[in-house]
Amino acid sequence: MSVQLAFGLTAAAGSRCWLPTSGGRLAPRPAEDRAGAHPPGAPVAIGPAEAGPEQVREACRQLVLLVGKGTEAVAAAGVDLGGGFTSARLAGAHGDRRDAVLAALRVLGADGADRLGDRSARLVALFGPSATKRVGAAAHTAVTEERWAALGLAAAASDLLGPEQLERLLELRAPDGVDPFPRGAASTLAEHFSLALSGYPQPRRLALILSLWEQVCARLRHRQRLARLAATQTKADRIDRLRKRHQDFFDGAILRQAGYSLGNRMTLAGAARWRPPSWWATWEITWLLHDAIAATALLRFARTVSDQGLAAAIEQHRGELLAADAILDEDTRSKAARRREGDYSHPARPGCYLHQVLQLLAPGRAITPKTENAVRIRIAMARNYGEVVLDAVTEHLPAFERQYLHHCWRHQQRWQAGHLRRWRAAAGFTRAPGGWEQPPLEDAHAEELTQPLAQRLAAAPDADPVTVEEPHDLLWYADLADALAPFAGHESATAVPGESMPELSYAGAADQEQPRADSVPLAAAEVAQLVAFGATPPPRCRSWTELAEGVSAAAVIAEASVGAFPIPSEVSTVDKQVIPGAELVVELGREPRQLAAWSGYMGNCVGDTWYAEVARRGQCVLMALRDPAHGRIVANLDIRRHTGGWHVHELRARFNDDLDESLATHIKTWVTGLPVPAPPEPEPLEPVAPTRARGGGARRNAATRLPADLTRELTAEVERELATTPVATARRTYVTLARGLGRAGQPADFDPEAAVIALKRLSPAEHVDLVRTALDNGLGATALWHATRVRPLSTAVGRLDPAQREYDRVATLTGAGPLPRSLRALVRRAAITPAYAMDEVARAVRAAIGELARDETLGRSVARRPAPELVCALAIATTCAAPSTMDGVLRVTEPKQATVPGFPACDLFDENGPWQRALPAAAELGAPVRVFADRIAEHGLFIPAALLGKGGWPALWQRAHR
Repeated sequence: MSVQLAFGLTAAAGSRCWLPTSGGRLAPRPAEDRAGAHPPGAPVAIGPAEAGPEQVREACRQLVLLVGKGTEAVAAAGVDLGGGFTSARLAGAHGDRRDAVLAALRVLGADGADRLGDRSARLVALFGPSATKRVGAAAHTAVTEERWAALGLAAAASDLLGPEQLERLLELRAPDGVDPFPRGAASTLAEHFSLALSGYPQPRRLALILSLWEQVCARLRHRQRLARLAATQTKADRIDRLRKRHQDFFDGAILRQAGYSLGNRMTLAGAARWRPPSWWATWEITWLLHDAIAATALLRFARTVSDQGLAAAIEQHRGELLAADAILDEDTRSKAARRREGDYSHPARPGCYLHQVLQLLAPGRAITPKTENAVRIRIAMARNYGEVVLDAVTEHLPAFERQYLHHCWRHQQRWQAGHLRRWRAAAGFTRAPGGWEQPPLEDAHAEELTQPLAQRLAAAPDADPVTVEEPHDLLWYADLADALAPFAGHESATAVPGESMPELSYAGAADQEQPRADSVPLAAAEVAQLVAFGATPPPRCRSWTELAEGVSAAAVIAEASVGAFPIPSEVSTVDKQVIPGAELVVELGREPRQLAAWSGYMGNCVGDTWYAEVARRGQCVLMALRDPAHGRIVANLDIRRHTGGWHVHELRARFNDDLDESLATHIKTWVTGLPVPAPPEPEPLEPVAPTRARGGGARRNAATRLPADLTRELTAEVERELATTPVATARRTYVTLARGLGRAGQPADFDPEAAVIALKRLSPAEHVDLVRTALDNGLGATALWHATRVRPLSTAVGRLDPAQREYDRVATLTGAGPLPRSLRALVRRAAITPAYAMDEVARAVRAAIGELARDETLGRSVARRPAPELVCALAIATTCAAPSTMDGVLRVTEPKQATVPGFPACDLFDENGPWQRALPAAAELGAPVRVFADRIAEHGLFIPAALLGKGGWPALWQRAHR
């Protein structure tokens, strides 16, 4: 009886297969006598049927040693085990023979490669028809030099490239300490390359693969530099002592001021009654600004020292170090360095060490080993100083603004910080000022300072950002977080605009599924999965980065066409469950981008085209099984309906490896116990209208009924509008809103276009819940309102010629009503869909705000930073509501009164006034605005009580116009 081996082979006549057992003992019988009793892909020893027990025992021992040095994949390469025996694997192994040969070469090396048999057969297994003598020589050199990454890459690309191009890949050398292909099967990478690159000519394929190699190597070198950078810093275990030292310095200053003011009346009661001078809070926040500049300069200098050395660093950063050093005078530095017995030995403020570094590296002074050591000791504290100062600003600035700054600035001049402007002139901007959307801090002596820095620069394109920036913008605060981020392993911090301060994160927990860019197989898998889901690679791209960006952009449209996967009701409840015994958390696959993210981390084929199609039809349920301790995916699971229940169709670990047998047993037992599914209903067929042809010609596609010039002009206008700053700002706001779509404790992370698509799919009730959650988590209602003003498709339609807008009701694109068939086809175009989705989301979010009109969460958010249109729209919606639902509202005007109290004065029925201009917005909130005049006559103007705080309506109306 013959035994089926892996990759379609069978044991030769006159030979037998033996399975080694634990401890190297022989199996009771040869493998062919145990059909069905052995696991698929098990390693076996093949040898003469008449071999004696000792020969078989020795062959099995050699097989166990061989597999122990590598993986089971080695056995399929046909390694000579001695005594006429060779290794093999039984049928059912994953991958192909090239994976086995590559694994065996890693174990055997150049000296043991002869144990793989005929050299030509080995080369054909690796490179197929491209295995020429020159390719063989290049491969032998790669094996001799142990350049396994280049060898694996060439083997994976052999299906797409010719011999000369493979020689180029086999010459690749990774930088020292860098392995761009540490794990993964060449056969899987070959499938991913085929998906992503088969549409390009061979020269372009080679250029893209080389670009991918360079990109991954650059990324790994960058990670090496960041790892070295962190190692240069003092450990953070004593950072609390530095934090106390820093806080004590500031506390001591105000205690001394209290002592000066109270004199002999310095008692507990006197201190409780004492109020600091009106200028004190401004001084304190200015001191924190100075410390932030010094810490930022020290951090940037420390990073350059780690990357390029001390001499290059001082040459590059001397100007900004001098600008930062000029902030503190000698007396201030002396006070910050002075310490009492028992205090932490390092100075209280980073400017002290910055000054000492400049003294040690004065121009013309030689950099001796002693000097370098002294400088490195001081800059080793850069990270700790940065964290302490950033935490101090984060903790104290909101309290200063609420309790002191508004009062102090009201009685003093506007807050100014001349040192900031001098520092900026020397150091420049690392974060583009034109993209900084954080609203500035309120200042009663700078009432014109209400717009973010980005808007002020957009209004004055010729202005120098250095002169436009104000300390109120808090860009210096983000600079400090950006300077800290590399010390935590990130290139820059994340910053999300907030009501009073930006939300900064420089050291968030690393994404467990982020390493995809750190190896060739994972980077290729990420792109290939999106292509498998329907994204089309761009026809022309010069680098792998351009290819990945093009595929990602196309994936948004492809994802919209595929939609969410249906999950059977009896399985939908298992999401977030823990599998007994395996202790793994279930995550259901619900949409294509989620599967692409899984596959990008796992390096497997869960994103192949047929997976998306089968999942869309509801014929399978896909899952990720995560380790709850770290959040990493341990396995992907595909389950399918089976007579009487569910069964495991496929279960794979990372890189398509087999899962631990005990884990697999627990998972299969769990799947078997899932509720019995209801009989599947057949997928309904869409009715097809009869096609009428004239003169034998086919019926024209609906989209082609629109004039070509109309489609072309509208597409151009949409593309122009999508590239504007307001659209980018609105998308960032929608990204913040879409975070609430994630799992508990793990916010969703969408790119801007994907966030809009995800929001477009929500039901009205889901929009209401999401908006309420986002407002609770700090998203400003006014920022959200401004985002919903951005309607790129409506704006583009408004720019068309009036005659074109009337063609086939093109103007209906700007409303929420049903579209004609030709326009439905139009909005599915890749260039139009993102704009249409933004318009739809804007209308849906406004409808959700209308549902929350009297909600306290919305009221508090609007009251913090009111906008006139939003306030008017909410008041109109409240006034137009039925009289029986007037709970939680307050009257602003008496019946039949048209004049609204407060400053600025306004009339409810002035056609050019804010109330009449807000009627369309109120209608989008769901208000029956046609009855507005009647409601004013009946009972006057009402407003949600949640909007009004201290000062009532006049205070709210005045703040809205500040």
